[in-house]
Amino acid sequence: MGSKKTIDGIRISKIVRMLLDLEGVQIRKGTNHPFVAKRKGLRSCPIASSTHAKKMLVPWIVDATGYESNLVYSSLRAGSWTYT
Repeated sequence: MGSKKTIDGIRISKIVRMLLDLEGVQIRKGTNHPFVAKRKGLRSCPIASSTHAKKMLVPWIVDATGYESNLVYSSLRAGSWTYT
């Protein structure tokens, strides 16, 4: 798989674990990307070393959860959900 972090330095394993904590979010293995996040009613979101979390994952998570984008990105950087 090459690198185990996204372009902006967030560990892919942490992202996958955090996304699995969200209700209704599923992770599947992809053909072109190691992981793909899915949720009913949303487009799939690829997760790979070529992914830029702030540009690709954060908007997807905001659409899926309604959380504030700054909160989502800081939580991804920290490696756990911060609900403050």
